[in-house]
Amino acid sequence: MKKRLLSILLIATMILSLAACGKKADPTPTQEPKQTNDQNPTDPAAKEPTQGGKDIKDTVDSGDVKKTNENCIVGNIPCKMPIANGTELNILIRCTLTGFDDPSQIKVWQEYEKMTGIHVNWTDMGSDRKARVQQALMGDQDFDLILKGKIAQSSLIEYGQQGVILDLAEYLPKYAPNCWAYLQSHPDTLACIQSPEGNIWSLPQVNAGAELRVSRKAWINKTWLDNLGLEVPKTTEDIYKVLKAFKEKDANGNGDPNDEIPFSTGDWASLQDIFLGAFGLGTRGQHNQVVDWDLKNDKIRLIGISDEYKEMLQFLNKLYTEGLMDEEQFSMGKTWTVKQADNRVGMFGNTNLAGITMENGCEWIGLEESIEGPNGSKLWSPIRANFHSVGNAILPATCDNIPEALAWLDYFWTDEGTLFYHYGVLGDTCIDNGDGTYSYSPAVLDAMKNGASFDSAVGAISPYPGGSNPTVEVAPYFGGGEMQEPAASVARALFEYRADEIWPDFTFTEAENSVLSPIKSDVTKTINEATTQFIMGTKPFSEWDKYVESVKNMGVDKMLEIYQAAVNRYHELMK
Repeated sequence: MKKRLLSILLIATMILSLAACGKKADPTPTQEPKQTNDQNPTDPAAKEPTQGGKDIKDTVDSGDVKKTNENCIVGNIPCKMPIANGTELNILIRCTLTGFDDPSQIKVWQEYEKMTGIHVNWTDMGSDRKARVQQALMGDQDFDLILKGKIAQSSLIEYGQQGVILDLAEYLPKYAPNCWAYLQSHPDTLACIQSPEGNIWSLPQVNAGAELRVSRKAWINKTWLDNLGLEVPKTTEDIYKVLKAFKEKDANGNGDPNDEIPFSTGDWASLQDIFLGAFGLGTRGQHNQVVDWDLKNDKIRLIGISDEYKEMLQFLNKLYTEGLMDEEQFSMGKTWTVKQADNRVGMFGNTNLAGITMENGCEWIGLEESIEGPNGSKLWSPIRANFHSVGNAILPATCDNIPEALAWLDYFWTDEGTLFYHYGVLGDTCIDNGDGTYSYSPAVLDAMKNGASFDSAVGAISPYPGGSNPTVEVAPYFGGGEMQEPAASVARALFEYRADEIWPDFTFTEAENSVLSPIKSDVTKTINEATTQFIMGTKPFSEWDKYVESVKNMGVDKMLEIYQAAVNRYHELMK
């Protein structure tokens, strides 16, 4: 506890001094990785780096990080192994979603301990992630790393101001050169994690490539289309006609013309995402769905009160009131899976088909063209920046092993390391197919055939199921549902319909957050409630103008002003 208090006091003093002088600390910390065994790291008999080459500090000191990271997908700056024999790291991790609450039993972590020479004392943060992270940072236990926490940027800024987590911008250039090089060569990723003051409070999960950047897709029951002799719909009007036929003509062929649910999807986000672009909305991608850029008037726009949003809601209201949309769409819960499995669903939105039951003989296909709307818009909106989420690796102020902890993480920012993180050991749990692709070994696939879920089978070898991974997920080093057909080819096709510019998940100053958060919370709640009411018909569209005025009075002008400042900062960073 004394050590924690001292760390916090030291960092608090540093923050105050930096604020006084108006500049960041010199990003060249002097702490070096410890060698705690008798092995001479320069001895030719010592274990060579996994990719050959120079020691980390020699590479970074060359002053040309970007150049050393060329000719690779993720990173190729050599990571010398072992990192530090005999060192121990205390790591808090979220692992319950994989079904393995003892990380030491996961194959990747077992093998990584042998490679690095670092023993990890694992602690599972359990189901209450937010409370456990806060407890850990505020005096519960001294940790070197907190992994897979998916801590929100606003919380990270708060923790940083309190001095309980470290600013990684000071350490990444020296101790995590692959991660640093990736951020330097992908400024859109850097924009997602860097605070306006230049702090980097965490390492992100990055989803790169079309297969992972295209989020939700529209799926339609090809068997039903064939049963009725219908073509794949390409416009909103086509979709209306197809769904109407599904409802009226016994599309599933079971003799009951009344049991079909033409459109039914798991949640509102899945419904919204596949139609936004058709109505000229979501013009800056997935991450900022409260606001986008009004292409017609060339200014920032609050989506939920725009004329285009009203037009989309009128279309969805038509589907709902005519019985073409699931009447339980806004109170679905887990019943959607049952409906789909019973061959009652004709169309839905989802990222992939990983959770879809195929036993009923239906063939699902994804729409490979963006849906064209009534005004000719043909944009596919749910596309991510080169990014997924923040807060997936943080260093508490109590970290006693900063160089070792960051070197331990940096390997997962190489091509070799991210393949290992997701697939495990080549020749054991991972098979090189010889064509630039990889697959899981027969033992892993057999577990799935014997009834294990994908996450359960893969979770025995890799920590990645459950998400929030401090690494890059990208083909061919990632084998999740998005990489399987037909999801992969559909994503590649839809990626061609993306916006010209994809905004990142914006970060805000503490002062901006204090103003923005309450306004955004009230505005979002009001829009969401009204959206449901307009679609279901409990609020008539004759009340639209009154609704718009009520939202504007919540401080929307100030909210848009803050977002515009964030957009300006992003454009400066991208220059």
